[in-house]
Amino acid sequence: MHKSKAMRSIPFEEQPYEKAMLYGIDSLSDAELLAVIIRNGSAGSSALATSYELLDRLHGLSGLCDADESLLREVKGIGTVKVLQLRAVGELSRRIWKHKNGEALVCDSPQKIYQYYREEMRYLPQEEVWLLLLDNKLRRIREVVVARGTVNYSPVAPRDIFRIALRNQAVSFVLMHNHPSGDPSPSRDDRELTNRIRSLGDMLELPMTDHIIFGDNCFYSFNDSV
Repeated sequence: MHKSKAMRSIPFEEQPYEKAMLYGIDSLSDAELLAVIIRNGSAGSSALATSYELLDRLHGLSGLCDADESLLREVKGIGTVKVLQLRAVGELSRRIWKHKNGEALVCDSPQKIYQYYREEMRYLPQEEVWLLLLDNKLRRIREVVVARGTVNYSPVAPRDIFRIALRNQAVSFVLMHNHPSGDPSPSRDDRELTNRIRSLGDMLELPMTDHIIFGDNCFYSFNDSV
């Protein structure tokens, strides 16, 4: 079968490197692109055959973005170096997607913000507070981590929030943080912090447009709860 062919048995013009040089990199299949990256397979198995097995186990290229190391190592010929190569490709893909989509992100609803940041916030081992800075059209300028804490607490200094927002010429901002427990329900401290920062923002004419708490496949928006 095609999957089990050794590289030497594949016609010259069908080998990934040669095919890319002859017809362009966009002519390669998903498996051929992976074969170019991992370069070689194992004894009795080509890089292309190894790539087919990887895609089968990952259920396609999208699985590369969050592939578990132990799953990658189950494929014959995938050792420490190739695991790093593959995870680097997955991380690069994730960052490219985020950069391209972030440039056009209009933060006019908590659902949009949640969809964009949920994978990053979902797996954080400790509580973190992020500041999402917006321009006058509610477009994302950048995000900044303003506090890291424990599994259930992260200290936040309001002065740091407004200092960063003013330095970046933000017109408004969204406060975001995660609950590692998976339950996004706000605590009493969350509510007090939200009220305090909202009041300070109104005084400084630098409003907080929302405070969003990320849980496991769910979120809480203070604006939606009003």
